[in-house]
Amino acid sequence: MKNISEVYVGVDVSKKNLDIYIYPIGRSFRISNSKTEIKKLIQKLSGYDVKRVACEATGGYEKLLVQLLYKTYNLWIVDPRRIRGFIIASGCKSKTDKIDARKIAEFAFKNAQDYEPIHRSKNKEILQALINRKGDLLKFLSAEKTRLKYPSHALCFASIKKLIKILEREIKELDKRIQKFIEQDDELHTKAKFLESIPGIGKASAATLLSFVPELGKLSNNKISVLIGVCPYNNESGNYKGKSFIRGGRAAPRNMLYMCALTTIKHNLVLKKFYNRLVESGKPFKVAIVAIMHKLAVFANSVIKKKGFYQVQS
Repeated sequence: MKNISEVYVGVDVSKKNLDIYIYPIGRSFRISNSKTEIKKLIQKLSGYDVKRVACEATGGYEKLLVQLLYKTYNLWIVDPRRIRGFIIASGCKSKTDKIDARKIAEFAFKNAQDYEPIHRSKNKEILQALINRKGDLLKFLSAEKTRLKYPSHALCFASIKKLIKILEREIKELDKRIQKFIEQDDELHTKAKFLESIPGIGKASAATLLSFVPELGKLSNNKISVLIGVCPYNNESGNYKGKSFIRGGRAAPRNMLYMCALTTIKHNLVLKKFYNRLVESGKPFKVAIVAIMHKLAVFANSVIKKKGFYQVQS
């Protein structure tokens, strides 16, 4: 039986507030999502033997909590879908922030982490912010180019073209800033060169991998594939055997690997042959392209782990 002094802390994160639940003692309270209040929380938790603090990935609202807590406590950022599945399995039908915090704490108590979390450095956080901004502008640019083909009125052409030029100019500036930022950081610059040695992975792709997958080189190839979302899952039940499929993972590096895969099957002889064999054996395009994405993820993990350039596969 576990010592009651050992506690698991669940945190339900929102933009303004953090709802805290301490399991198994049943204490709950709310604080504001601010630096001052989180520091007070650290002081409160110092009176307990905290085995793990868990919160959901919320798309950014948890960043301040992570920044202040990860050096002191074993902090687990959980995929929200796992928490939702856990809550449904427990039979709980009510939903409040307090209940969510309690369920997150219970989840942390009953489940083990797949691996020790690797937190991004300050420079990787900045790099990710720049890449995210570039992604936003690319979406705007794509939308404007679509509108250019089908404008609501002919008089809109000039306005659309003007905005397209502005967006293209700003995206080029961001690309320069991203590359300059990488070059000024010795660790990022070295790792970027290793990644860029892989056929199909360019400067922009390397930057995305470095900022969104800090676990590269620290985990097994299979775990990296699962993290990115390029590891197929079986779909079988009884006599039924369905198609394997991918799910979850980190959207930015997964989408980037998809574009890299399209490029590499055209220009990289080794992977092109591999792709052609899959297609000739009857594999659908999606299955074959995911296999290429998986290969690229493994190559990326390997070059960072070995601290060397990509070697052509024999």
